[in-house]
Amino acid sequence: MNILQDLEEEFGFVYPEIYKQLYHHKMLDWGETSLNWIGKTFPKLQENPPFLLYSYDFELINPKDILESIKELKTDAENGEIKPDYKYIPFGKTAGGDLYVFQIDLERNNDIPIVFLPHDEDSAEILAKNLQDFTFRQLLESLTEIDEYSTFYNQDEKRLKANLIAQLKTHESYLKPHWIGILKEIYSKDIFKYSYDLPNGSKEEGEGLLTFNELDTLLEKEIGFNNLNESYQFRP
Repeated sequence: MNILQDLEEEFGFVYPEIYKQLYHHKMLDWGETSLNWIGKTFPKLQENPPFLLYSYDFELINPKDILESIKELKTDAENGEIKPDYKYIPFGKTAGGDLYVFQIDLERNNDIPIVFLPHDEDSAEILAKNLQDFTFRQLLESLTEIDEYSTFYNQDEKRLKANLIAQLKTHESYLKPHWIGILKEIYSKDIFKYSYDLPNGSKEEGEGLLTFNELDTLLEKEIGFNNLNESYQFRP
């Protein structure tokens, strides 16, 4: 048995086939976290980017660390317990400690929704109906604001594009064919400046390959379903 099979047996669920493929293809390992990760490990990963290496505020949880993440989620007394009907299996996190999880209890027709779970709030958000849709969403979202904080950033725009294309190459087999065409078309554009509206009515300036309005249109068209971006309370 491997780590995924152990987790499936312990928690009584079946991982999506794509996640198993990612594991088999060694795409779920970003290397050991260390102070020298950026200087030593990251450049090696860039040669064949693993799962969502260049995504926005996403850090992969190595499968061997998932059991510990589940335990931490269940014992997070500081922020309150989780409603017992909700079954979460983490697979990613943000730099601030929020989680990206499979929500097992929402599985429908072999689709396990991907949910964003803040560590210090009570409201979760459904991001995609399955891992394939989530992958495409993450690849798109990383293109809306491109600056020195972007993991694929390079002052040389040609090199920046090369980073994106290298990631797409290692992700092609997990995407729908026409999504690959959409991403390649976006990558062919020049980076441009644009403005967008904030909730308080003011405007903010951005720079990227995709505006937030274009992103929303693509998400609705390509991965839209009844519960897309739906929020709900996950703590009692």
